[in-house]
Amino acid sequence: MTDTTKTADNTQKPNQITNMKDAVNKNSTVKPVSISISGTTHRIACPADKIKQLEATADKLNEKIRTLRRAISNKSPNNEELLVLVCLELLDQLQNLQDALYQKSLNDKKIDLLIDKITQDIQAVSKP
Repeated sequence: MTDTTKTADNTQKPNQITNMKDAVNKNSTVKPVSISISGTTHRIACPADKIKQLEATADKLNEKIRTLRRAISNKSPNNEELLVLVCLELLDQLQNLQDALYQKSLNDKKIDLLIDKITQDIQAVSKP
């Protein structure tokens, strides 16, 4: 399904709407949703039960763009440059979370090994 979207410079361009039916539960209804990111409207096929989440995510993304725009107010980056910077920031945050999760997993394994060792030591001491 193809739609058109008005871009920030008021030109029309074709917009491919992603068919997510194959990617979601067959019991879920997929609906087209219009979201605006940095002034540009995008139509996205979204499971009906995820629409509010998608809209909230778009709001958070727009807030990040506004925050970044204020932080670099001495420059005039275009939307594409802002989106690249926001993506880099988000990917950096994701990497930090993944690193922290990996470190937690390693710590959990160490804890499990220590518990096993303590349990074995207790059992060894407890035997007559």
